Amino acid sequence: MALKSRMTPEAAIEAFIRCAQNSEELPQEVADSIGNYRNWGENQLKGLLNASAYYPELLYEENMEKTILELLEGFKKRIVPMRIF
Repeated sequence: MALKSRMTPEAAIEAFIRCAQNSEELPQEVADSIGNYRNWGENQLKGLLNASAYYPELLYEENMEKTILELLEGFKKRIVPMRIF
């Protein structure tokens, strides 16, 4: 059973970028948090995808971008169109 990460998605992305900019080793907590992206919300997934444009190494799993896009598509399907009477 995996432990729930204490690091927020935003903090994990920021820490990854900071480590990449400073050529520092990535802490395991950051890697674990990013690896938990399937449980993130829509805004966090969009942030991860946007950040990966500048830091492609963020998407370290095979087909990670495809999976993120599928997850985002799932959020779109949940939106119920508003009916105007």
